[in-house]
Formats: sequence, structure tokens, C-alpha cells
Amino acid sequence: MKCGICKHGDTKDGKTTVSFDRNGMTLVVKDVPARICTNCGEDYVNEPITHEILTLAERMIKSGAQVAVRRYVPGSVIPC
Repeated sequence: MKCGICKHGDTKDGKTTVSFDRNGMTLVVKDVPARICTNCGEDYVNEPITHEILTLAERMIKSGAQVAVRRYVPGSVIPC
């Protein structure tokens, strides 16, 4: 697919780091599968993976964590 940001590069499979800040909690998830633009580096994470990361973030907020760093493991977050 063409990059929606730069409109020049194509995207290819790769991995990225996703950072999430909310309600005083910072979550960093490493090695997240994504499509990455070969021109500008913009990354695109698909909807199911995004849902897993948001579910993890909600759990971290509820636990009272202020900072969490995780490595992405497919299917490791079971929705509440």
C-alpha cells in the first residue's frame, strides 16, 4: 500500500515501538508488527493489534502502574 502520509513510499512488513500515555500512565510496547513506509518511516499497526495494545493499556491504568515497558507477544492480551 502507498503511505498515507508522504504519498510516495510503499509500506513493507516490519516492527515498531508503540508509546501510549493516558491518565498519568505511560506504556511502551516494543516489537509490534506493522507496515512501515520505505520513504518516511511512518508505521501502520492493524486494528486487532491496536485493540490488544489498548486493552493492555487499560489493564495497566487499572493496576495503578505509572510506567510499563512490554515486548509484544501475539495473543498475550485476552480482552476483558
